[in-house]
Amino acid sequence: MIGEIFTVALLDPMINFLVILNNVLFGSFGMAIIAFTIVIRLVTFPLTLRQLHSTRSMQGIQPRIQEINKKYSDPKRRQEEIMKVYREAGVNPLGCLGPMILQFPVLIALYSAVRLALAVSPEALEKLSGHLYSWSYIQHAVPLQEHFIGMDLRANGGEGIGILMVVLVGLTTWAQTKTTVTVTTDDKARAQQQMMAYMMPLMFAFFALSFPIGVAIYWVVNSVVGIGFNILTYGFPLLKIEPVFKARVPSPGAPATASAAPMGASGSSADAQSARELRTANGLGRSKRQNRRRRP
Repeated sequence: MIGEIFTVALLDPMINFLVILNNVLFGSFGMAIIAFTIVIRLVTFPLTLRQLHSTRSMQGIQPRIQEINKKYSDPKRRQEEIMKVYREAGVNPLGCLGPMILQFPVLIALYSAVRLALAVSPEALEKLSGHLYSWSYIQHAVPLQEHFIGMDLRANGGEGIGILMVVLVGLTTWAQTKTTVTVTTDDKARAQQQMMAYMMPLMFAFFALSFPIGVAIYWVVNSVVGIGFNILTYGFPLLKIEPVFKARVPSPGAPATASAAPMGASGSSADAQSARELRTANGLGRSKRQNRRRRP
């Protein structure tokens, strides 16, 4: 059931879209993969922008979350206070995961689509025809050209010139992590993130050794576009580039919303407001008692 949904909703549209792009781009399947990647990133850009802003906002509230972790030993109370901070800052702690989760089924589908679309044997072509729509513009396009700038798009990354693509996968993944804002200010967590910044490029480069070169091209272009999005959102101080899509970052000591009051000693704006009202009421009560004593 899940396999059928995956095929109908993702794999078949992807194969046919790649074939259409191949026809539009003069029979270059490598260029079709590049164009496909850019189109997918542009379509999902609003989701990506939301993720990047969420990451920036998460960075801004980390000092407050650290204070809560130190202040409350009860896990339940601690979680309640942290959720208050998230609500005040307008941050969804899972908002950073959307595009990341979305990329995995796309990557799996693209892996299958490249292998199917570059079919050359009669058996493979027959299997490919089962995924193609009945439109003659698509049907007459196969078999597709499997070579692109001297590389066989069907070959694994570990073969011949494909090693260059493996290196590019690692380098572009590393560059994308370096242009991403660090969420935490905790030294231990920061060290773990820095370790992951070096582990992820190695991990994806290792995967690229067994992936078709066509999939490696997708990942390199995807990372390059991601770097561009990061620079547009966060800027690039080294080259004095200011961010274009500026995120509203909550200050460490105050909520992001103007209507929300700062957290007081009790750990919440509501408690601080109640305390102020109580002090005001007590002051009015004392003034009334003093006035009654002064009357003849």
